[in-house]
Amino acid sequence: MTGLGILGTPRCLCLIAACFMLAAFLSACVGGGTDAATDDRVLTLEANAHSLEESLEALQEENAELRSELASLRQEQADYVQAQEAASAAREHEEEVADFEEVQEQQLASLEEGQAQTGERLDGLESRLLELENVASQVSLVLPSIQKWTRGMEQRLELLEGDVIDRTVRLAEGAGGEVYFIKHPKRKEHAVLLMPLEPIEGNPLIVSLHGYGGNSADHALYLPLHERVIADGFGLILPNGSTDEEGRRFWNPAGPGYEVGKSDVDDFAYLSHVVAEARMLKEFGPVYFLGYSNGGFMSYWMACQGLPGLRAVVSLAGTSYVDDAACKGAPPVSVLHIHGTDDKVVQFDGVQGGSDKDALAYAGAEEMVVRWASRAGCEWPEDPKAYGGMDLDEFVPGAETQAYRLDSGCAGGVSIELWAGEGSGHGPGYGDAFTNALLDWLLAQK
Repeated sequence: MTGLGILGTPRCLCLIAACFMLAAFLSACVGGGTDAATDDRVLTLEANAHSLEESLEALQEENAELRSELASLRQEQADYVQAQEAASAAREHEEEVADFEEVQEQQLASLEEGQAQTGERLDGLESRLLELENVASQVSLVLPSIQKWTRGMEQRLELLEGDVIDRTVRLAEGAGGEVYFIKHPKRKEHAVLLMPLEPIEGNPLIVSLHGYGGNSADHALYLPLHERVIADGFGLILPNGSTDEEGRRFWNPAGPGYEVGKSDVDDFAYLSHVVAEARMLKEFGPVYFLGYSNGGFMSYWMACQGLPGLRAVVSLAGTSYVDDAACKGAPPVSVLHIHGTDDKVVQFDGVQGGSDKDALAYAGAEEMVVRWASRAGCEWPEDPKAYGGMDLDEFVPGAETQAYRLDSGCAGGVSIELWAGEGSGHGPGYGDAFTNALLDWLLAQK
């Protein structure tokens, strides 16, 4: 309001000055003369008018300054308001930023948790992928064996018909040669003997023993030595063990009187009888015992008890319950011990004695070759070096079987050898390569 009054002042002064001049002019006209008093008044009025004009100019300058100052104040006010609005906006922005940062921190925490879960999921997926790759690898290894098995399935199904002896005979007859039965007064089942059609005096005789719960027919399918009788010219005996309370066939590899045997069956006497009967049919040469698992235990027991004419023992996934003192006086024989390092049934390193009566102690693979090397007057090295690797187990990739040999310094040309199947289990996937390698070693023990 004050500013507007100031701005209106020059116009008011002009009006006042005009009024004075008009009044002076009228006074002069009314007087009708030009006396000295009138002249003085006119001069006075002119002086006042001049003074008013000067005042008017001063006021105009002051008014201009006030206008400029007012404009500055208004600009300052506008700047202040703008600054206030900017500050308010900044505060709101800071609050929004703070809220955003809090939300961002929560999102980051959620992302980190999600990333951790994703990482765990990825680890799980990678682990599962490795498992699947391993399974695929195992399937690719087993598939040829499965395909080989399925070929001629009708014939194999026929072999499953009938009792164990019938099936064993069909296998033997299918391979050619002559088939004989060896009877024993205390056994219901006969042992099956397969000989070449034209036997030669001095042919070796192989006795092949099944594992616990197995039988001669299934064992012959797993280790088909009957298919090589004609080509390699040896006799083959396929006997069956006694049956336990659960109807499973077994061998007693410790003999009567040994607590570890858990049976009064004298299988050494039985198998000695079978070998003697076979020799009455033909003049066989050296005798070889080959056994799988429980049959491997029994093969060692035959050597431990000193079977006449026994030249070599092959034990696959089998060892011995009894200590070496029980074999005192046994003659030296060549030994081939075959064992998978991942065998969970009969462990490669053996089992030490303990309080658990159900967990029978038995020797490890290396201990067995040490025992029989010592019996032959030679010493198995503490740190043996493999002389080569063989790809025998179709379930394990590569040349998994490491072969160790001690064939120098042993009495009577005895050879002690260990085939350690790296990664092989209790029932390796053996095929023709194994059969060839096995018979090459066994028939070389003259």
